[in-house]
Parts: sequence; structure tokens; C-alpha cells
Amino acid sequence: MANEVFNLTHPFEYRGASYVEFKPRRPKVRDLRNFIKNVDKDGVGAMEKVLADLCEVDDKVIAEIDIEDFAPMKAWFEGFLKPMLSGSDE
Repeated sequence: MANEVFNLTHPFEYRGASYVEFKPRRPKVRDLRNFIKNVDKDGVGAMEKVLADLCEVDDKVIAEIDIEDFAPMKAWFEGFLKPMLSGSDE
């Protein structure tokens, strides 16, 4: 998974800044650790937090993303989780 750019179908403004795209960095183990720590408390909140960290924005910005634009970002992050969840106990 190369560096991803998410061009928003529904750009928005939040606190005087315009958001038309997000360029997240690739996740690191610390991002995974923080996500796992928070996912049991609030699944959506954990996803907002990890995407905010990866995009280097406040998680309140991620909360303002249209759900149509949020879905591919969520799927992108989950793509990093799939190899770790499959076949490790076989």
C-alpha cells in the first residue's frame, strides 16, 4: 500500500481551514497499539483518533468528514490490519 491521497468528494471548512484532501502517513506499530487500546471503548472514536494521527490533524477535523469520504479512509487503515488478523493461529 503506497502513500495514499484521499481527495474528498465533499470538501469542508472547519475553524477557518479548508479541507479538500488528506494525505495520511503509513501506520506504525505505535498507531496500531493506540488503536487497539481504544477500540474496545469506542470503535468509531478509535478510528477517528488513528486517522487523525495518521493525517496529522485534530480528531475533531476527522469527525467533520462526510461519511462517504470517511469510508475509504477507514478501509485503507483496515487494510493494514487484515494481514495480522488472518492465519496466525494455523
